[in-house]
Amino acid sequence: MDKLRVLIVDDTTLVRQGVRFLLEQREPIHLVGEAATVQDALELLDAVVPDVILLDQDMPGLDLTETIRLLKARLPRCEVIVLAEWPDEQRALDALEAGATGYVLKDIHIDNLARAIEGVTTGRTMINPRIARQLVERFRALVRERQDKDGVGVGGLTAREMEILLQMAKGATDREIASKMFLSATTVKSHIRSIFRKIGARNRTQAVAFVLRNGWSARTSAPTGSATSGEGNGEAG
Repeated sequence: MDKLRVLIVDDTTLVRQGVRFLLEQREPIHLVGEAATVQDALELLDAVVPDVILLDQDMPGLDLTETIRLLKARLPRCEVIVLAEWPDEQRALDALEAGATGYVLKDIHIDNLARAIEGVTTGRTMINPRIARQLVERFRALVRERQDKDGVGVGGLTAREMEILLQMAKGATDREIASKMFLSATTVKSHIRSIFRKIGARNRTQAVAFVLRNGWSARTSAPTGSATSGEGNGEAG
């Protein structure tokens, strides 16, 4: 397997050194650099050309979404995973919509961080499970409400398309979805193309953001105490 080139961007020296120490022996991950500021990261991009950037959620100087857009504009094919001190649903959604493909907590187990790095390079979106679980369940409730009301799924999606979309939001691959739903991989791919077309998504990350954004809207518009609760340990989903 080719090396996965990773750049760490965090203003805390201890965090950078800790991540480097824990990841440097993890094949196929190859740490190509670290930066304490966004400007330093931008200056490093052309020299190190990372496949994945691990980006601290609270970097000083620039807004998180602006930082992600700047990084993606320079290296469109590079994936960005946001590292957060605590789960923040709104900022996770904003990060995804800005172009990030991962949002995990800094207490994530190193095995799961390594899996998240590999996952985003294969088209998966890796989200802290507590955030994903809460918003996906709110989205499920919204789907049931819409279907009970008018028989049509959110975004005009069929029941099968809705289930495939929910599996995608949980981080499942096409093969895992096919196995769980007893479908062929070709059928799953066909449904995913239909889902993208109906909700106006260009890729899996935008499709997942659609689920989470609608789940967030349902959560914030629900009566106090009605949101699904869940516990997360910081592992990538």
